[in-house]
Amino acid sequence: MQGNTTLTALTHVAAAKSGSNPLVSLLPLILIVVVFYFLLIRPQRKRQQQQAQLQNQIEPGQRVMTTAGMIATVAAVEDDAIVLEIAPGVEARFVKQAVGQVIDDPSDEEEEEEETDEVEETEAAAEEQKDGADAEVAQDDIEPKTEAKTVVDDTKPAETVKDDEQKADKKPSA
Repeated sequence: MQGNTTLTALTHVAAAKSGSNPLVSLLPLILIVVVFYFLLIRPQRKRQQQQAQLQNQIEPGQRVMTTAGMIATVAAVEDDAIVLEIAPGVEARFVKQAVGQVIDDPSDEEEEEEETDEVEETEAAAEEQKDGADAEVAQDDIEPKTEAKTVVDDTKPAETVKDDEQKADKKPSA
């Protein structure tokens, strides 16, 4: 018992000599809270504010994409809801929070897609021509590394035994 109390007393003496400040022991906890604020909480708040601002600025005629991925045109805007025209003559009512993003002018996007498609087709045709020329050259350059081996069939044709005939050295199987 006395050895145990001596150890406890030494621990208290060492703690008193080091002059441990309670602020020093709380510093790692404070540092973790600050890091979480700047890396997680603050950016999330900014995103929420931008999303709310986007949802409040929706006007009829804009193309939007819902959070589920449906692309539609805004037909009408109400207090907390919007009416989306999904297809010609087909309208659906959504809450404003269902809008994920506003899609810019679709005609510009279609023109850009057509231009990129044409460029890709031209590049693909040029690459095919190059690959075709390379394949012809490659066929001429190929030399067989091993010679073809002939396979010799050593198996004899199977002998058939008729029901009436039996060979002397073989017994019919049951």
